[in-house]
Amino acid sequence: MNDSNIAIDTTLCLACGNCVDRCIMDNLRLSLPPCRQASPLGVNYQGIARLLSSGKEEEAARELRRSTPFGGLLSALSDPYAEKACSLGQSGGALRFADLLRYLVAAQPGIVYGAETNRLPSSSKKAAVIGAGPAGLQAAWILRMSGADVTVFEAAPEAGMTLTRIPAEEAGENDALPAVPAEIMEKTLAMLQGAGIHFLTSCPKGQAELESLCTEYDAVLCACGKGAVLPADKNGYVKDNLFAAGTCVKNQKSLSPLQAMASASKAAHAARNLLEGFDIDYESDERTARGLERFAGLGDREIAEVAPVTPASKLYTEEEARAEASRCLGCGRPYERNKTCWYCLPCEVVCPTQALHVRIPYLIR
Repeated sequence: MNDSNIAIDTTLCLACGNCVDRCIMDNLRLSLPPCRQASPLGVNYQGIARLLSSGKEEEAARELRRSTPFGGLLSALSDPYAEKACSLGQSGGALRFADLLRYLVAAQPGIVYGAETNRLPSSSKKAAVIGAGPAGLQAAWILRMSGADVTVFEAAPEAGMTLTRIPAEEAGENDALPAVPAEIMEKTLAMLQGAGIHFLTSCPKGQAELESLCTEYDAVLCACGKGAVLPADKNGYVKDNLFAAGTCVKNQKSLSPLQAMASASKAAHAARNLLEGFDIDYESDERTARGLERFAGLGDREIAEVAPVTPASKLYTEEEARAEASRCLGCGRPYERNKTCWYCLPCEVVCPTQALHVRIPYLIR
């Protein structure tokens, strides 16, 4: 597929956005595939599938880790939003993202659960997260990656119990909701603790304790479900240094684990902005650092309720995983918007699969 100055091999493109990041003339945009637009966590399934189909398991695992540190949880919970949006659903069955992730997590646990390799910025700020469910874990990771010293308070005896055990009062309605295996949760928590996140379990913190926590910590993010109900704006900001996510937000309907994590991402980025001295609504998260308009289709969106995906009865073999991944249509691709190409080639150089080629005019070449 060609624009005036670039040619894209859609069979190789990962839709990773490296070229968009690197373009010094702000010429490129990335048209995101429907699956990534619909995924509450914005997971780059196209890139993962492309790498898996070519036998590059380690690179696929790194792409998953780049999208989210919670690949293990995602493989257990599935992402029905992405599967429903998959273009293949119109022609015989969407790509089975959950089964591909299950295979990848089992094949490359060292990368999926490995220690964070990026050097964390130095910060003297302290942040508290109330609740160690899906929203709390997501918020804690984002705040820790900003360099803050993060402490997570959990009322239950163990962190993550809302994911590993379905509450009895909800079992009747959510029998199909997959619980996260204890082994996956243990490895996920070990990864978070290895990154320097502190967990205090059997330590309930409700609405009554918020004032004292806000005095002790530079930022407090409440993600304890119905343990506290707070009026928050679209960024999860309540007041002063207090933030809320998930069903802690007043008038918020019930959320799936992935929706709760998406809500926590927004609130945690707002809290991070506060800690770093930016305006709370400064769009500096991974989705917007390159410019929100540079990612066509990715922005605030209402995600409809979708039934959970039933995983395959057994783990894919390598051949089965590659065959399933090869079904990906590669819907996402970069394109030119401003026609300001300088033929400087950084976009071509950073493409990890050599999918992008700059069409240099004959006289310049």
